[in-house]
Amino acid sequence: MQLKLSIITCTLLSISSLVAEDYVNIQFVGYDEDSGRTTVYSPSVEVNKDFGADYTLNLSFTIDSLSGASPIYFDASSGASASSKGVTDQADVKYDDVAYEENRNAGGIVLTKRFASRDELTAGINISREHDYYANELSAQYLHYLDESKNQSISFGASYQKNEILIDCNLGNDECDSSSGASEVMNLDVISAELGFTQVIDKTSLIKASIFYIGEDGYLSNPYMRVVRDYNTNTTITQDSKPDSRTAYGTLIQYSKALNDKISTVSSYRLYSDDWDILSHTVSSDFYYEFTDKLTTGIGLRYYTQSEAEFYNGEKDYFADQKYASSDRRMSDFYSLNYKLSLDYKINDKISANSSVNYYNQPEYFDALYYSIGAKYKF
Repeated sequence: MQLKLSIITCTLLSISSLVAEDYVNIQFVGYDEDSGRTTVYSPSVEVNKDFGADYTLNLSFTIDSLSGASPIYFDASSGASASSKGVTDQADVKYDDVAYEENRNAGGIVLTKRFASRDELTAGINISREHDYYANELSAQYLHYLDESKNQSISFGASYQKNEILIDCNLGNDECDSSSGASEVMNLDVISAELGFTQVIDKTSLIKASIFYIGEDGYLSNPYMRVVRDYNTNTTITQDSKPDSRTAYGTLIQYSKALNDKISTVSSYRLYSDDWDILSHTVSSDFYYEFTDKLTTGIGLRYYTQSEAEFYNGEKDYFADQKYASSDRRMSDFYSLNYKLSLDYKINDKISANSSVNYYNQPEYFDALYYSIGAKYKF
């Protein structure tokens, strides 16, 4: 089902230049969409270890377990199945949830090298495995300080991801050569790059700005999605079909400010545009309040909006003979709101606990509640 929940294809590896420390971080994330339509459980563990003052190694491992149902077109006369495809009667065209289950294992290794100037070179490897989706990623980032006080810095990061998608020919996929067997492997390559600048404004605030590029080439369709063509003449359920390349650009601006000894805020704006005609804006703001030396709480709000892809039609909007056609809701125009509440508690000098609750609402489509709970041990 191609989860892509922890390793996001179009996201660069980003390492913050923070005070290094040795720790083990254990987290558990739960996700519940539309009161049970989709459920995700995701435990993870992260280990960070310094080797002297010049090297830091970070290891991480995540397991995702997902079950639920996804909306899809199918022929009701043959039952609710992702394999429903071909000429059908108008009255039998149905758009409803089809059940699925998926598991994914993902791991990452990141090594940071600090030079005499305290500039940093970071390199990483990420690997993700599902039964029908393999992702392998290499990434690197260089951080350069522009002044001796380290109040200004620039960074450049890049990543390359090689993906293999297993297409089930039994689902009647148009791009699947059934003569090759019951399934066929398709490829997707992703190249990402980001250039950033950080400026410390004063002892209580800093600003970060970056521009990014994402290029995707290969199989970008969803083998489980369907569209309806020629509804009024020769009603046919066929495969989702997206272009085999996508180019995207954008910018991100982030401002951090300590308002006083107890209250701080982090706000950001992200602009994204691609050649599928999707234009998106993301605005977020988080406030943190330090009740005591041990207890810190946070609240956050995130607003997202996007335009629809040029080849998208929604439920009960059908296609003719267009080359590209998709009813994938992620390609539609929509907006969403995400509300966040977090809690961090320092038990002692070595152990701290954290938790958060998020409510996500995408009007007309769905809402979801997701949470995390974890503990961090410094050694």
